[in-house]
Amino acid sequence: IQTSASYARHEQEVAEEESKLSYTILLILTSGNVENMKETKKHLIEASGEPMSVVIVGIGDADFSGMEFLDEHDPDRDGGRDITKFVQFSDYKSFNALTEAVLDEIPEQLVTYFYDRKIL
Repeated sequence: IQTSASYARHEQEVAEEESKLSYTILLILTSGNVENMKETKKHLIEASGEPMSVVIVGIGDADFSGMEFLDEHDPDRDGGRDITKFVQFSDYKSFNALTEAVLDEIPEQLVTYFYDRKIL
């Protein structure tokens, strides 16, 4: 997450030099829960200041309750902005439904990032 946040920041800085915008989406495919939930949540909140979103797709039959916790970010309680979306692959019967679920929060996250910085 930290590496992707650094990359997103760098890409936005390069884009700004050319009067363009850049936004990064980190896709994480996982077959299990996060080992250190508190640390992961901390890194997500820190990364929320960067031009990026994090999409986590749970694959398989594992218990993903911890991942759903990451997707329940409350900016008023936790600080930062909501940049995380979790979906469980097996919950979707079609690739269209999966695609819609994976991408449904990205537009708002992107627009919020640029509006908050008065870039748009």
